[in-house]
Amino acid sequence: MLQRICQISQKLFMRYGIRSITMDDVAKELSISKKTLYQYVEDKDDLVKKTIHIHLEEIDQMVQAVMSKEENAIQQILKIADMMLGINKEVSKGLLFDLKKFHPDTFKQLNDHRERTMFAQISQNLHTGIKQKLYRKDLNVELTAGLYMALVYSCVDSEINILNTKPFSERYAALINYHFHAVCNEEGIRYFNKNKKSLTNINLQ
Repeated sequence: MLQRICQISQKLFMRYGIRSITMDDVAKELSISKKTLYQYVEDKDDLVKKTIHIHLEEIDQMVQAVMSKEENAIQQILKIADMMLGINKEVSKGLLFDLKKFHPDTFKQLNDHRERTMFAQISQNLHTGIKQKLYRKDLNVELTAGLYMALVYSCVDSEINILNTKPFSERYAALINYHFHAVCNEEGIRYFNKNKKSLTNINLQ
């Protein structure tokens, strides 16, 4: 039941933001009483914390499934980009603001998880790409992984006005193009340009 509560809460939070959703809204959406809801969560802050925790677990599982299935480093990034585009196109612009302002402990948990897990995944992909002779062999993996993470953060939640005027899909497409042209060698660029239309639904120019 907790899993279902968090799944429904996630949909509501992503669509409308966190602050605007009440415990009454969640209970109504689930067709249960608030009394039943409080059997699984202590309060709204606890609901947000558990919802984010389960959401992060689900994303980790999906990313790991892609990285296990796809051997090619460029394909890995493109498939994960498709997945992230599908998730983030439904996200309310106020969600991260609400999380940071009203649920700072959970926001810190989110950032800590991002840094730890995303860094490991991107580093793994960079090592794979170098081994497959698709990425430049002189890459500083640690710095490059960190810069990629910074770009992803800017796509999702930026304070730069010019970025905020563009739709998420356009920002993310620019990020992917920028990343591959920074890390790929000539063979990698050829592979990327040849296969990008067939490997992703993202409009990569």
